[in-house]
Amino acid sequence: MSATTKLPSLDERVAAARDALSPAEERVVSFLVEHREEAVFLSAADIARRLDTSDATVIRAVQTLGYGGLPALKGELQDALRSRATPTLRLGRSLEDLGDDPDAILEHVLATELALIKDARETLRPSDFARAVELLARADRVVVQGVGPNASLAEYFALRLGRLRKSALAVTARGVGLADALLDMRRGDLAVAIVYERGTPEFEHVLDRAKELRLPSIIITDTLGFALAGRSTVALSARRAGSGMFHLSSITMVVIDALLMALAGRDRVRALDAYEDLQRLRARVAGH
Repeated sequence: MSATTKLPSLDERVAAARDALSPAEERVVSFLVEHREEAVFLSAADIARRLDTSDATVIRAVQTLGYGGLPALKGELQDALRSRATPTLRLGRSLEDLGDDPDAILEHVLATELALIKDARETLRPSDFARAVELLARADRVVVQGVGPNASLAEYFALRLGRLRKSALAVTARGVGLADALLDMRRGDLAVAIVYERGTPEFEHVLDRAKELRLPSIIITDTLGFALAGRSTVALSARRAGSGMFHLSSITMVVIDALLMALAGRDRVRALDAYEDLQRLRARVAGH
């Protein structure tokens, strides 16, 4: 992995600047994100004509993302195309392209997941991972927050932590139901939040509560690491591929499982003892 400071990607810049974009600028940004390969060959005037907007709006949108101008953004996209830096650009095939052929879909998903794993070697920094393991080891209890599809990931993480005899609680409530979990947070807790693309009010409240109580926190995210810089003790990259309802999130599971294995490795005797106890209890419950 490179020791040089890595500039934020287009996706990270979009996540960070989303609230600062006007509706017209957001249309421009959405076009750039969804048509990366095509955008490499388009001028500001070309993009403006496609979207029925002005050249100035295109330039403002690009500058709001933190680029000096459209050439800088296009240069990044060209580099990504050459190096196949992102799974989306590397594979370049949508669900519509694949049709309903099960073999093609299986091959596409497997190739995408392999590409994501390869990318994780670049985007997941060892120092951040080691820091996260240290925070988990020190915590009296781990509060894992996730809503929507991430709720099941939060529950899985909390369950597996419990099997290592690490006290853990999954927080998956929405709205006012979250207040009880916030009230229960206490000194000695570690807050872990799983959040993608757009932050949720629940995620914000958990981070705010952790800050209020001076608790350490870990964020597991795809593109929000840059946008949320300084909001957590550690941010771990878990990139996804796809769009809409078809997001591939296996890297999140890889990150979670790696954290669990690293935590178990810090105290192998305790981990193995917990596993043996679990097996005995399962046998007892099963009536053997």
